Amino acid sequence: MSEPHSPSKKDVPKHLRRAISNKEALFHVSLNWSGLRIGLDPWMQEVDFSINLVFTLEYALHVYASFDRLEYVVGLFPMVEFAVVLPSWFDLLAAHVAGISSTSTLLQTSRMLRSLRFIRIFRLVQFATSSLQQQAWAAMLTIVSIVFTTAGVVQATEACLVACDDEPRVCKCRDLSFPNLLYFVVVSISTLGYGDIAPVSTSGKFVIAFVILFTFIVVPIQVNRIQATITSHTDYSSAYSEVKLHPHVILTGYMNAESLSIFFGQFFHPSNLNWNERVVILNASQPTSEINKVLHAYDSKVQYIVGSPMLDEDLTRAVLCDASACYVLVNRQSSRPQYADQCCGLITIALRRGNPTCPIYAQVINSRNAATLLKTGASDVVVIGMLKFSIIGRSSQVWGLPTLLHNLLAQCNSDLDSHHSSLQWHRQYLHGYMHGIFLVDIPRTFSGLTFGDLIRFLYDKVSIIPLAMLTDDGVRFMDMEFKLGATADPNLCCKVYAIAKGLTAVEGVTKIPPEQILSYRKGVRRKGKLMSSNSLDEMKKIKPALGNEIGQIRERIINMFTVAEDYDVEAALGLAEKRELADYELLPGEMSEYERFVSLGVPEDVTDHIVVCGFPSDTYHFIKTIREAPMPDDLIPSPAIIFLAPTCIDEREYERLRGFFLDVYFVQGSPINFGDLKKTNIRWAISVLVLTQASEAQYSDPNMVDADAITIVRYIVEISHRTRMPNFVVELDKSSNVKLLSSLANERRTSSAFGLPALVHRNVSHRSPRHHSVLSRRDSFWSSLDDGDGNVDATLVLEEFIASGRVFMNSMLDALMSECYRKPWIAQFFHILITGSINDLEERRLFQVEAPEELIALQYGECFRKFLDMANCTCIGLWRPERGVVLPHPCVFINPPTDLQIEPGDLFYVVGTPFTFASTPNIFTH
Repeated sequence: MSEPHSPSKKDVPKHLRRAISNKEALFHVSLNWSGLRIGLDPWMQEVDFSINLVFTLEYALHVYASFDRLEYVVGLFPMVEFAVVLPSWFDLLAAHVAGISSTSTLLQTSRMLRSLRFIRIFRLVQFATSSLQQQAWAAMLTIVSIVFTTAGVVQATEACLVACDDEPRVCKCRDLSFPNLLYFVVVSISTLGYGDIAPVSTSGKFVIAFVILFTFIVVPIQVNRIQATITSHTDYSSAYSEVKLHPHVILTGYMNAESLSIFFGQFFHPSNLNWNERVVILNASQPTSEINKVLHAYDSKVQYIVGSPMLDEDLTRAVLCDASACYVLVNRQSSRPQYADQCCGLITIALRRGNPTCPIYAQVINSRNAATLLKTGASDVVVIGMLKFSIIGRSSQVWGLPTLLHNLLAQCNSDLDSHHSSLQWHRQYLHGYMHGIFLVDIPRTFSGLTFGDLIRFLYDKVSIIPLAMLTDDGVRFMDMEFKLGATADPNLCCKVYAIAKGLTAVEGVTKIPPEQILSYRKGVRRKGKLMSSNSLDEMKKIKPALGNEIGQIRERIINMFTVAEDYDVEAALGLAEKRELADYELLPGEMSEYERFVSLGVPEDVTDHIVVCGFPSDTYHFIKTIREAPMPDDLIPSPAIIFLAPTCIDEREYERLRGFFLDVYFVQGSPINFGDLKKTNIRWAISVLVLTQASEAQYSDPNMVDADAITIVRYIVEISHRTRMPNFVVELDKSSNVKLLSSLANERRTSSAFGLPALVHRNVSHRSPRHHSVLSRRDSFWSSLDDGDGNVDATLVLEEFIASGRVFMNSMLDALMSECYRKPWIAQFFHILITGSINDLEERRLFQVEAPEELIALQYGECFRKFLDMANCTCIGLWRPERGVVLPHPCVFINPPTDLQIEPGDLFYVVGTPFTFASTPNIFTH
């Protein structure tokens, strides 16, 4: 797409004719400034004729090229153009025909028609860049052309062509200067005149009367058009005009208020260094009242433009050619997910066509479309369905996983360590909440250390935990013996994805004195002489990346997502083959595999299984994540999975699962029906996952989108109040609805099957002791949270279902999308963190192990070093079960204080090659 502000070569003649028209009008004013000039010098006549010859040819070409020539000729402006070119031809005729004097009617008409040249200034209207500017220019030029044209015509009609010494009223003529005539015309059409100047000729009086009536008709029409344009013109139709002052990103696709609020909260967070950035929203529809509330909160940083990303003129208004990045959001509640992905694909193509180099971050629902989107121009893709259901699937085995990931993405604006709470678990939990994932530049002075040495040094010095490295093949978990080298940047060793407590901790890496690093490296070398360590051969081939190896990393991601497409092809071929052989394999009355899956239900002996209420949109990756996850004991098989839903998946989706997964069952029914819940053997389940079945335009109140999920939770609590269920995760589309979940377990704390969190009473609860003084301190604490957190509702941070890791909120996906700009490939980092990488022979990923007896009563910092030194793994936090009054519900602690004491039942979050204490019981005894 051509740049919007650079005129093309074909427009040069048009601009030249406009300039000549304006100069010709100004030349006419200068000639007649003191009075009407009857004759022209020969050279003036030649120049005037040459210029008008050009306009005559232009008029003739327009007539010839018009579709309806008669309609064109009788048009207003074509008639004016025709009248304007006549004077030069009249002068030519008078010069070659004898008997035509200066007082003849022909030349008198010629002098009057010359004044119509001022109407040509309407060509300037074409320079307007908006409809409002066009109407304003048209109104202004209408008045200017009326005044100057009338002044010229009156000057020609009133001029004395023959000398007359009597009074003007007697001579019926007078010579007037152009300034006086301008004054006379303005006064006449505005106040009906003062009488100091008045026409004396009959034709002059007729012209003034006609102009006054004409002005009364035309000017109000123009004013009404301006008013109508202003009424229809909103702030959303203007173009982005601060491109030279502030770089901007373009946000397009599907918009809703909650997604925008989460996105802006993350994007404009101080830790993201986007203080000088602007966000331009390009959307085809007007913003809703809810979206307007969000826009007003970021009024100076966000501009909303109503327009389509499929139209070049709207992309020009959004200044796509100078955009720093583009985001394409998908409608994840669409009833037609494939159509929603196709829309994102088309938008991506349009954006890439308009800017070949701008990073484009897009969302898709179905993993089968991710590779296609990357091939069409997206720099990175966040696969909503695969990522969401991979997290929910792993949360059935990794307790508290949703909160662990949510808190690593959500960032607060204040140092919560400075706030005081009467409860110790508040301080420990909020200490972890302040941590986040950052892409940290490691200086060149760290070259020569191993990756394990880097973790030890940064953890001790600045409490930063490196987890993965950005390489030329993408994000990878590194072996602890991998030796850090260097990059093409003389000041950079590598880029690592690390857990850090805010931007201050990240900046502290560059402030570490080189002497400390060199001293530590020498100590490690001396130690290395005593200890033998061998680096893996494949690790030697890994090259750290600077982050600009976009093409190579994109190809690697495309290959990763292409696997999903291959499975679809295999499923389609299997389904076709099955249909061809159905007539021969099935006996009369015999059911097919799909029919048996739908109708047979669950065997009675199924126990220690996972119950899923609802079907995920990406069932394949949901089950795949559970099946590939490491088990606590090598002898225990992967748990069976039972889906409870009103309708089953279609046969094509079943074929996609049939050849890869066993022990998958389906119960047709409703989770809010006691009988249907009992059919799933829920009393013997190890995990229950409740999915939100949200679709667009289903509820009049958008906050009711989680009504089904919340109701299901209540019914499951009712049916299982005598059975203890150790794990329970519910998906919520609206973050604020988590408060309703807490109220379900208020009176069931002692008898609840799940050990569910209790009701959050803002006046009386375990949070708020009944003593008035403590209550005041608690209120002050919550107020400081509200003031300090600009990202989400801070009161939700300490909600029991969030703190215990029992709820997955879709806002996490919006936060991840926002982070893609300043933290490249962070979506890939979270993908390999949850499910591992197909290229990693060690199958490193996030897993969970229970604290063994050897670590009980030790401090967390000591346990961190034991995991690193003896298991070659990195510990990033722990999940602690409830402890009565001290800890009334389970809680997730991210990188807790080093002096936190380990207690029985604690579950460590560990990143590395999964292991179990059953297979390696003596791992911490050496």
